[in-house]
Amino acid sequence: MTFVIGAVAVYFSINLFLASPNQTYNPPSFKVSHWSGYIVASDLQNRSPVVSGVSACWTVPEIKPSENDTFLGVWVGIGGYGEETLIQTGTEQEYVNGRVVYYAWYELIPDYLVRIPKIHVQAGDIVTASISLLEEDTNTWVIEIADVTRGERFKRNVVYNSSRLSAEWVVERPKVNGTISTLADFGNVTFTGCKATIEGSTGAIVNFSYAQIAMYDQELQLVAVSPLDDDGSSFTVSYLESSSATPLSNNSSVRRLQYILPHDFAILTNWLALIKKSKLGETSKVFRTDLCLPCEHHWNVASNATGNQSISSREKMAYIHKKEIKP
Repeated sequence: MTFVIGAVAVYFSINLFLASPNQTYNPPSFKVSHWSGYIVASDLQNRSPVVSGVSACWTVPEIKPSENDTFLGVWVGIGGYGEETLIQTGTEQEYVNGRVVYYAWYELIPDYLVRIPKIHVQAGDIVTASISLLEEDTNTWVIEIADVTRGERFKRNVVYNSSRLSAEWVVERPKVNGTISTLADFGNVTFTGCKATIEGSTGAIVNFSYAQIAMYDQELQLVAVSPLDDDGSSFTVSYLESSSATPLSNNSSVRRLQYILPHDFAILTNWLALIKKSKLGETSKVFRTDLCLPCEHHWNVASNATGNQSISSREKMAYIHKKEIKP
């Protein structure tokens, strides 16, 4: 059985801004392994738990056949960027065991994705999706998704303790059975009518502090994300034909480490422990695949706590720049 599950993303620490509809500029871009699209918050440099809604419309993309199984998720969500909560709904597009599969779904991280059998999405269908906070005191949310082309709708109230720190419009290569999947060739997806509600005010992406998210497989860019259209609420994500992403998997000669949070103390200390083992010849190689760069302070805290102050500059820079480290 295949289990598809979304994953939270992490961010680099860079300068952000509060946008205005009258300004013209290129937004900062966050480089991550499995998301692409846009993110908004009250202030991305100092986020507050005040996001209460997100919505958008898109056309379900047609997936091209491939030699291997490939996957694509298109969704709107709240939370999940640099932290562990995420409520989301959207469409899944897959090429699995020689056939194309499309379906609608919702998900409350850390639970698995829930398929919505009453909506029979197919390529070319127009879909609308929204998530709204119904009752703050009880953490009750309303998830709605509709296939406008087929006249099929789904609505469900759920109780979920969201961080409410961000809203997103995302094209994703999801995790499948615990591993980041291979991205399907989807052509392009255009999000329209992207709206969020923050501190009680509903507006387009451009009305809030926002940033672009770019999907990479290590140093290989997998998709192109367009600037926002003139209305500030629409954009397109396009598959790059040169993409050659391969799923991340375990290997006897390479230890691949998965990073969830930008400053996760346990992850850093575990990585440092592996470095120590590699020095002792207990592991053959150590490799950091992605996702973010720990800041100098957290690096030093973890190093001191694990007694690895003697780690060389070469090893430290190899970690930061995602290079293979050989004992």
